[in-house]
Amino acid sequence: MKNRFSKLVIYVLTAVSFLLLNSCAEIQLKAISSPPPTAKLRVYVLPITGPFPFRSGTWGTPHKEFVAKNIRGVERFLEQTSIYEVVPARDVEEVLGGQDFTYREMEKNGWILARQIGKALYAEYVLIIERSLEPDKMGRADFYFTITMINTSTSKRFETRARMDTFDTSSSEKMTEIIKKVYRTVFLSAKNDMFETAIRKSENIHTPYKELAAATAPKPPVAAPPPEIKTQAPPPVPEKPVTSPETKRIAAAPKPDPAKPVDTASVKPSHEDISGMDRLVIYDIEAPEQYKTVALILTEVLREELFLLNRFILVNRENLLDVLREMALQQSGLIDEKQAIKAGKGLAANQVVTGSLGILGKTYLLNTKRIDVETFATLGIASTRFSKGEEEDALSRLPGLAKSLVGMR
Repeated sequence: MKNRFSKLVIYVLTAVSFLLLNSCAEIQLKAISSPPPTAKLRVYVLPITGPFPFRSGTWGTPHKEFVAKNIRGVERFLEQTSIYEVVPARDVEEVLGGQDFTYREMEKNGWILARQIGKALYAEYVLIIERSLEPDKMGRADFYFTITMINTSTSKRFETRARMDTFDTSSSEKMTEIIKKVYRTVFLSAKNDMFETAIRKSENIHTPYKELAAATAPKPPVAAPPPEIKTQAPPPVPEKPVTSPETKRIAAAPKPDPAKPVDTASVKPSHEDISGMDRLVIYDIEAPEQYKTVALILTEVLREELFLLNRFILVNRENLLDVLREMALQQSGLIDEKQAIKAGKGLAANQVVTGSLGILGKTYLLNTKRIDVETFATLGIASTRFSKGEEEDALSRLPGLAKSLVGMR
């Protein structure tokens, strides 16, 4: 009897395992070659349409059109930040082969499917954009727009949701603004995770650079030390300001500001009277090539902190990029102060903020400067340093650094 029962248990377990394997086998992900190394965070953008809640009627915009429109818009917006690169459609087609998945399928078992697809696409993050309708008590429906960002390695998830009315959905400009606000909320909640991921990725792509330099050096084994010393890294000219007399006036690295965790992206300064406010341009913080993304995340967080101080009207980054293109300049590798100020004048700005991130061994040094556009005078200087492994501490110092930069502490 016992033998018969044991055989039955084994049979049931085998059958269940077989069914599970078959259900997993239904999802087929093809392998693709890894993309060229880059410091940018690679993101897989996945628009999803939720089920239509009523028996009659359909979505005004067909799903395929919704997907195409959102991928184009989000791709344009994300790439404009220079922090991300969006997984190209050809890679998605090659990996998925036209397979389509629902939001529920993606979120099962801790978003395991989303993470698997993201990893197959060599993406650090999966950005899911879902449109959904939820019926209300009056028999109508509320339209919701949800952005969920998932770290494919750690499974950390960051999500925000926006409710939209008919006016919002009928205006492409209004929709774009809403998407930007929703993204901003996600970015602020994920900033620590993204910062750590960017640093980790920068360190990983740093090694191949050194190996390549060693391989091409004239002396095989003896030539290995020079690349290690990284003599060609004087691109981080940032270290010089540290020894200059000007930076001696800087107080010690500002202590973290325990107030407001900045995750409150929805809490905006009131801007009751903006007539007396100065227009401020914030340039991307300079850094060695492999740390560009790290510096850009620092720039975005600093921008948010300066915005929350309610002391300036910040010039949009998009407008700054337009002016730089007209002047045949680029954000990366600008920062000649005269050119920065000239571009600031072109944007009718009163002040500009420049900065640099230097890496010395295991220490990062962030220097920032605020300059008057008309007089070229330095209005404020602030700096902070942090060690590798202390990324969260670095971002927590930025509120204090922003206040020091504008003379509030």
